Amino acid sequence: MVNTNRAEKIAARFQGNFNFLVRPHAKGLVVRYHQHSHYFIRESCFWSYVFKSAGLPFD
Repeated sequence: MVNTNRAEKIAARFQGNFNFLVRPHAKGLVVRYHQHSHYFIRESCFWSYVFKSAGLPFD
């Protein structure tokens, strides 16, 4: 699970980014991207999704 403080920090870093709307929610992160919402409880899954959606390689 994503630490609550960490989720808030990640969401704050995405403020103003209109491609990925990110907000902390119940031990995870909710991402709104292209009119779809995705909920992540693992930070690694969140970053993998963001990098893949942006077309960047993620190892």
